[in-house]
Amino acid sequence: MPAGGFPVGPRPPDKLSRGPSIDLAVEMAQAAVKACAPQHIGVSIIDADGLPKLYYVTDGTAGSHAYTGFRKANAALHFKIATSEVHARAASDPKFAAEVQADPNMVSWAGGVPIKVGDEIIGAIGVSGAEPSEADEACAVKAIAQVQSRLK
Repeated sequence: MPAGGFPVGPRPPDKLSRGPSIDLAVEMAQAAVKACAPQHIGVSIIDADGLPKLYYVTDGTAGSHAYTGFRKANAALHFKIATSEVHARAASDPKFAAEVQADPNMVSWAGGVPIKVGDEIIGAIGVSGAEPSEADEACAVKAIAQVQSRLK
């Protein structure tokens, strides 16, 4: 019996979700940082199931920005639209706003953008730390554009 006294059974196979490769995720994160310079940002990239692919926090940036980026990416993935659109819809639809606010892993500030291959959403990117948050979203869009032709 292993340390701790718990029996170890066979591990179920990992479920691999659709998403950008790690190389393209890193490239997207670096492109977002460059696009947002000189502001310090955190970037989160999630796969099609909403699981983290990459948290990227630049030197001089609070790690909380990566978590906020995750929350933005999660909202973009869930609603299948950029979080600037989520925010606009929430402003005019109280029921929709309540749905966004009910999940602590979502925010509607601009900066979350779905990552698509054709019409299929394969994940999302969330950028946080630039001011105003519309700048976060512009950096996310530029990051996706840099790798778009190589996404599969």
